[in-house]
Formats: sequence, C-alpha cells, structure tokens
Amino acid sequence: MNDLIKKKIIAINLISFFFIWLLIFLAGADKPPPIGFLWLVGLLIALDIVLFFYLKSFLPRLKLRKKGIFFIHMVYFFVGGIVLSLVTILLKPSYLDVGLLNISFWTISIVCVSMINGICCYLFNLILLRLFEQQ
Repeated sequence: MNDLIKKKIIAINLISFFFIWLLIFLAGADKPPPIGFLWLVGLLIALDIVLFFYLKSFLPRLKLRKKGIFFIHMVYFFVGGIVLSLVTILLKPSYLDVGLLNISFWTISIVCVSMINGICCYLFNLILLRLFEQQ
C-alpha cells in the first residue's frame, strides 16, 4: 500500500471519527455544554490517538484481505469497549456505589456501541480502500 494513500485514509478516519462523535456528544449535551464537556473532547482525542496507531497496522492487513481480519478487528473493538467502560468507572469511584447490575448495564452499553463502531470502521475503510485503489 502506498504510504501517501495510507496517510490520507488515516487522516480521513481520524477527522471523521472525532467530528462525528463530537456532534453526537453535543446533541446529547446541555446547551451550552458544561465545562465538564471538555473531558469528552479529551476522551475523543485519546481515542483518536489509539485509532491512529491501530489503523497503521490494520489498513495493510485489510488491503491484503488477510484471513480472519474482520473477526480480529471486532475482538479489538470488543476489548476496547470493555477497557473504556472500566476506565470510566475507575475514574469516578462513586460509580461503584450504583451496584453491580448498573455497572454491568453500563459496560454492556459501551461494548455494544464499540462493536457498532467497529463494524462502521471496517466498512468505512473497505470503501476508502476501494475508492483509492480506483485512482
């Protein structure tokens, strides 16, 4: 894979991921967003950094259509969802007071969103690879 194409695809991913999730978070936030909203922006930046390093190794494997790439990709997003939910719980220890059922619901919700995000990421990158291959 051409390095320039890889850099373009990664840039498109990072910019679209950041702004789409920023718009989703803004849609659910108070108007104007409270100062605590900056934590979500920080989270998006951190996730963008992780996505950057992930895409550097994922895109060449996707281009080669390595066997089991979708399954491995989804495992990464599954584990990422679990880690993200646990980090958010540990950063706010008062969450532990809500009970195991609520913590489980929180974790399952974050993992489901992460898995949907993984499917979208996979399809989005397949489309981008095909578009750049045609050029």
